[in-house]
Amino acid sequence: MRTFRITATTIAAAAFLAGAGVAQAKDVKVGVLLGFKGIYAKLAEQIMQGYDIALDHVGRTINGNKIVIVRGDTENKPPVAIQKGRQMIKSDGVVAIGGIISSGIGVTMAKFAKREKTPVVVTLAVADVITGKFCNPYIFRSSFAAFALQSGIGAHWAKKYKTAVTFGPGYAAGYAMVGGFKAGFEGAGGKVKEVMWSAYRKTQDWGPMLAKAKASGADIIFSFYGGSESVQVVKQYKAFGLKMPLMGGHWLFDKSLWGAMGEKNVLGAIHHTTHTPTVNNPANNAFVAAFKKKFGTVPDINAYFGYENAMSILLAIKAQGKNVTREGTAKALKNVRFDSPRGKFFFSKDNNAQLPNIYLVQITKGADGRLYRKVVATLPGGKDKPGCKMK
Repeated sequence: MRTFRITATTIAAAAFLAGAGVAQAKDVKVGVLLGFKGIYAKLAEQIMQGYDIALDHVGRTINGNKIVIVRGDTENKPPVAIQKGRQMIKSDGVVAIGGIISSGIGVTMAKFAKREKTPVVVTLAVADVITGKFCNPYIFRSSFAAFALQSGIGAHWAKKYKTAVTFGPGYAAGYAMVGGFKAGFEGAGGKVKEVMWSAYRKTQDWGPMLAKAKASGADIIFSFYGGSESVQVVKQYKAFGLKMPLMGGHWLFDKSLWGAMGEKNVLGAIHHTTHTPTVNNPANNAFVAAFKKKFGTVPDINAYFGYENAMSILLAIKAQGKNVTREGTAKALKNVRFDSPRGKFFFSKDNNAQLPNIYLVQITKGADGRLYRKVVATLPGGKDKPGCKMK
């Protein structure tokens, strides 16, 4: 199987072939289910920007067939996602469905994919059970599972530190993310001395948890938070004056939060991520350049997720020639291979999921005085949680 590489020549050739095939093109439709309104609206917008770049890269006409994206707003409700998914199959005739942000909808769509024999490629939902307990030949994950990411970084930090304490919000995603770190850290010889939970979206004062962390004598704090809670945790951690490093993922030190956190509180911080604009490889450089040209800014992590989600589906369509079907797309997805911005992209034969690399990033200041993300290490992705029995 040849590896697909993104180059300027590839882009130009795709554009020429797309134009040449317009006269005889027929529509091949791909559904995208996202929460276009409400809490996930910004993420949905960024994911669709990634889709746009992917369409540009492979050509909006493939093998003489015009690619049409059919959007469906899930309203962040599983029953609505099912309704829109059925409509996409029965009325629109899609050959695959991408998107999906929330894990609740991801679990629902895993069952839907099996029942409807329709390939569904999850963009962002990280619940382990999607490609674990509920795995089947029609559900795929183009991002990562919580356990794979966090156990991988936990194993890495255990090589440097002997003990840790953890902070996290007391709900499903928090339990999955912190649980993954603990499994990886302790599996590699470390010891988690305290596991502390905060009331999700209710906690304002992290002082008691920080005091408990200090009293524990642990080497590091590992934390999973996002949005306003990340801002509070980072600022209060700095104000508390702890010497033990605060570790976390891209949610904790999201670039969009740096202004609210303050430069002095983020400069030098190290975190892990699956994507960052400063990864130096041909696919990432081409993606960032194309994104800047089209949207006038560097891509957000969610744009990467959208890009890879779209690319996997589009290349599966390409592999089928002119006659594209749902069953054909499901089979072709299993053999998709390409150089993605974060590394070699492919779906595991075990559970149709994947995590090529984890990047360790430090927030540093450039010569222009601006903060940027410097890649300080490339680590292997962790393994998914056991539980998939493919049927």
